[in-house]
Order: sequence, then structure tokens, then C-alpha cells
Amino acid sequence: MTTLDVYLHRELVGVLERHEQARLGFRYSPEWVGQGGEALSLSLPLREEPFDDDECRPFFAGLLPEGEFLRAIARFFQVSAENPFSVLSAIGGECAGAVSLASPDSEPPFLNAAEPRWLDEGELGRLLEAMPSPALIADSGEEGEGFRLSLAGTRDKLSVLCERDRIGVTRGRPPSTHIIKKPVADLEGMVANEAYCLNLGAESGLPTATASPLAANGEEGLLVRRYDRRQLDHAEVVRIHQEDFCQALGVLPDIKYQAEGGPSIATCAKLIREHVSAPAVDLMTFLDALLFNLLIGNTDAHGKNFSLLLDGEGAPKLAPLYDLLSARAYWPFRRKMAMKYGGEYRGDRIRGRHLERLASDLAISSVGVRRRAREIGERVRDAAPRARERLPEPWRDVGLLDSIDQLIVDSTEEIRRAAGEPA
Repeated sequence: MTTLDVYLHRELVGVLERHEQARLGFRYSPEWVGQGGEALSLSLPLREEPFDDDECRPFFAGLLPEGEFLRAIARFFQVSAENPFSVLSAIGGECAGAVSLASPDSEPPFLNAAEPRWLDEGELGRLLEAMPSPALIADSGEEGEGFRLSLAGTRDKLSVLCERDRIGVTRGRPPSTHIIKKPVADLEGMVANEAYCLNLGAESGLPTATASPLAANGEEGLLVRRYDRRQLDHAEVVRIHQEDFCQALGVLPDIKYQAEGGPSIATCAKLIREHVSAPAVDLMTFLDALLFNLLIGNTDAHGKNFSLLLDGEGAPKLAPLYDLLSARAYWPFRRKMAMKYGGEYRGDRIRGRHLERLASDLAISSVGVRRRAREIGERVRDAAPRARERLPEPWRDVGLLDSIDQLIVDSTEEIRRAAGEPA
């Protein structure tokens, strides 16, 4: 196979090509260009000319998992983890947002999809225990076809359909509505950590993904509602096209950290200013997210952990925040953030001059940034009891949450001190 059909919302938009030495090429179909269709990515504007490997690889590689998760899947399918085309041909049937890839001799995605398979607690637990690769190609019945689901990120994930009080696996029709994230084995309290931080962000007024811990047959996971799905009044679930900041900027996922050449705060702010429908609102939300990550010690907030919704009401717009987790609760010494804050990576060394440069990077007044820095600490501190109360009973008293609360107290004082310092 040397080509894959690329679909957006079940519409054929173009073809992904595999060239020599596993290089990629992408071209929009003449019909899609002629009718003025939606661009697949901000980094792949609608045009007749094909895109070469350097231009299209960041978007398509960005659809795939990363790290050991990707390598495990590649081993299972006996393909190279370094070859996005081969991996997408195996698991690209339903990607994040509204993108699907299919072989050119197959039917459009989900046209004749089998009915969802609903899981009891034992089946769900066994799927979680078997993650990553077997969960992606779990027995799909007589058709003998896998689920072909691709979700970006380094964590093991299972895409599921939640309907009333039941959880199932779907072949894409209807679309999955939630993701179950499995904790890293050697990081105690990880599910409680992420659930608490997401609750804390929501209770502090930030737009965040909704999540709740779950347990099934002795296995633990975090059930996250997909923000790239929308449920209509008549209960139909529809996909929302989205992409992360690295994809939108044409940056490979391998270099998502600023220190490796990935997006900086200034680059992200420029992306927001130039492309979203309400830049002033989304820039302030982005600032709040940056400050919140400082407070909770989320040192992993890189370019792939921010996304844009490319269609739907008010689009393009900043997607709800996700992957909010305190890394410093595990490694107190890890103070280097994924992006520089006004020229400084270490959160505990940010001073007034760094906030001034941060304001310049965001094109927001320095007075506004300093005021927001003072306010966000108070909002997060006051929200902590409510955020913990939202957790189910077994996860509410995890000791790690006390460490996060103390970290927030210390970080709030550091930010308040910096906000009061002269430039």
C-alpha cells in the first residue's frame, strides 16, 4: 500500500502518500479544493500543490501515540514506529478530532460499522490490564477487524463509548465519547493527581476537560470526556475537528519541548492571535493556564498539551485544557517548565522582570499579567476544598493531594512576590 485516503467528517479530502525512505506526501483532492473545503490543518492550507514530507509529517505524525506506547503498538502490528504511514494504516481509522484514514480500496469510514460492544466490569478490567496494544485491536466479532483507534500522547489510552451507566467499545459509529487513561505503573496516586488538578482548574474558572476516576476489576483509570465530541439534542454524537499546537505550527511531536526546538509561549500566543475567532478571550485563558501550571507544578505543559477546535460554534478557538497534572508532586526538584516564562524555565525563579517579558510575549499589558498572577493563586487556593470534594470517596484521601496543596501554597507565594516586584 502506498496511499491512504484521508477523510474529514466522513468527507474524502485528500490522499496521504508514502514515498521512498518512508517519506510522506499529502495532496488535497481537486474536488475538495474546488469546492473550497475545510483545511485539514492550519499548517496545511487548502491548495492544489502537494505537500512534501517536511510540510505534512508534523500533522500526520501528531495523530499518533508517542514513546513506549507507540513502540508497543508498532511491535504488535509488526511495523516500524518511525514510519507514520505504516502505523496510521493500522490504527488510523479514528483519530483525534474528525480525521480518519482508510485504504483506497475500502469503504468510507464507519459506513458499515458493527454495533458497539458493551462491557461488564470484568471485561473492562481485562482491557485496561492488557493495554496498550491488545486493547486497540480487541476482538471485534465476526468481522475480525480491529478498532483502528489512534490517540496522541505518551500515556496508554482506550477510547470508549459512554451511554447512560454503561461503557462500551465502538468501531466508530457512533463515535467514542470518552477516553480512559491508564496510570503509569510506578507513579502512585496518578489518577487522583490528574482528576484533582482538572477539578481544581474547573473550580478556579478555567475551561477544562471533565474527568472522573474509575476502577474495574482491580484496575484503575481516569475516564475523560472527549472535548472533540458534541452531543446533539437528539442524542447523536458528532466529531469536532481539532489539532494540537505542534500540528498547527508544523512542529514534529519529537521536538514538542521548547528546549528541543518546540513552541515557545510567544509562538503559541502568536498562533492564538492570528487564528482564533476571539483572540483577546483565548489569550487570557492561555495566560491563566500558564499560571495554573506554575501553581500545580505541571512541568510537562508543552506544545502538544494545548489544542485548537477548528470547527463548531465560535471556532477556531482554544480547546478546553487537558493533561493537567502535578509532576513536582513526584519530583520536587523538577522545576524546569516545558516552556520559558519570560526567559526563565524554573518556576521558583520567576521574578518581576520575567512577568514583564511574559506580558510582551503574550501581547497583554504587564499590569494585566501582574494582576492575573495575584488573582490566580487566590482562586486556586480557595477552590482546593471544592475540587477535592468532587472526587469519588476512594480517591479523595490520597496522600499525594496534600503534597499538591502544599506545593500550591508555596507557588502562590512565589508568584505573588514576583507580581509585586519592579520590572
